[in-house]
Amino acid sequence: MSHENDSLPASVDDAIAAFNRGAYFEAAEMFETAAHAAGIDDDLKALFMALNQIAAAFHLRFERGGRQASINLMSQAMIALDDMKPARHGLDVERLCAELAAYTEEVRATPRDERDGLKHRARIFLERRRAPKINRR
Repeated sequence: MSHENDSLPASVDDAIAAFNRGAYFEAAEMFETAAHAAGIDDDLKALFMALNQIAAAFHLRFERGGRQASINLMSQAMIALDDMKPARHGLDVERLCAELAAYTEEVRATPRDERDGLKHRARIFLERRRAPKINRR
């Protein structure tokens, strides 16, 4: 059974909109709620939980300056999304994974102990502008 073009609930469209405008904490909560509402549809639940992990990773990175926890969450999400390529439920999973992999490597390249100061704030500002978006296929 193909899940490539199945439509998503309106609540998930709202979560994607929140994610794409940078409201990552709000998006993470909405994806988590959608995952619980998905019921027995394991495919849909896995997709929503992966999107939840990405949103949580971005919130940790941009609002708290977290590095390793963000990398871990993004890596776990990429593993979960790998079997959903190229698209799932109308979302461009292939593009999201490619952008997320590049972004994860960018975060990995940052100094482990840099959490304060102007240089760190500037880096986080630039990273936020380059953060992947969730796109339709």
